[in-house]
Amino acid sequence: MKEEKILLRLPNWLGDSVMVSPAFETLKRHFPNATFSIVGNKASCGIYSRDPRVSNIYIDETKKSKNRFSATLQFAKKVGKHDIAIAFNNHFFSALFLYATKSNIKVGYGKNFRFFLLNQNIKFISGIHQVLSYMNLISKVCNRDLIYPNSKIDDNIKLKLISQHIKHFHKDDSKRYIGINASAAYGSAKRWEEKYFIEVILHFAKNDYVVILFGSDDDEGLKRIQQMLKQYDTGDGLIDLIGKTDINLLCDYIAILDLFITNDSGPMHIAASYEVPIIALFGPTDSTETSPWCNNAILLDKKISCAPCKKRECPLGHHNCMKLITPDEVIMHSYMMLS
Repeated sequence: MKEEKILLRLPNWLGDSVMVSPAFETLKRHFPNATFSIVGNKASCGIYSRDPRVSNIYIDETKKSKNRFSATLQFAKKVGKHDIAIAFNNHFFSALFLYATKSNIKVGYGKNFRFFLLNQNIKFISGIHQVLSYMNLISKVCNRDLIYPNSKIDDNIKLKLISQHIKHFHKDDSKRYIGINASAAYGSAKRWEEKYFIEVILHFAKNDYVVILFGSDDDEGLKRIQQMLKQYDTGDGLIDLIGKTDINLLCDYIAILDLFITNDSGPMHIAASYEVPIIALFGPTDSTETSPWCNNAILLDKKISCAPCKKRECPLGHHNCMKLITPDEVIMHSYMMLS
């Protein structure tokens, strides 16, 4: 049987790359002898670095170049020709990259003036979840029907990431572990109030739960939360992993949690891939498009008149879409998920 070489240009956002995983799994089933090359940034590629079907990983840094057009052509030459190349990223340069690899089949959505660079333009369907939009991209090469709103969803469409046992971490089986993700890379509008997070963290840390904090150490909001928490005695109830995990270790820690409380973010989708119960806080983003793709999540979304605005910062200055979600609500729903 033919051993196809398949190239996947991943999205730039971590959460979107996680939502590609059902499409990736479908490709692996449809092409059982294929080997895969993945292209993207360090985070998006990192979540698939332990997949045995991935033979090559290429980090795309062409955006840093003074001449991105020329850099993209050179990068494509390095990656080389594949039997099938799929752009899950909708940027013009991702289609240019596919075109320049001279791959036989070049797949993507034909938006953003990309249609002439691809030889398999897929019809874009609005009003469906991002997971399904990524599934539609592989519809033709996998002989599947396009998914429309209200279509019957295949139960095999599930997120999937690989996790490993954390050798240096001893989990106390008598405790329940709650993860807190107070960051959101897209912008401040997606962030729940810092003082609200602190209230929830202290509640569980002081009530015999173990709270694990996640995030990047260059996040100023998380630094403020760290500083404010130093005023309180949380004993063994708080583990601060801010700035202490790479992408794979982040996945491994999230996989062991009993509950994950989070803004709309990449780590939220990682938790969904491991079927960890989730409390997801939504405001400026559209939960119909980017909600956790799982059956054990509670979405707290006030759906006020100005939402979802999809802005990085609140354009009206009041941030009520997030402020109106109270710590008491989050705590109450957390106990529902933990029961």
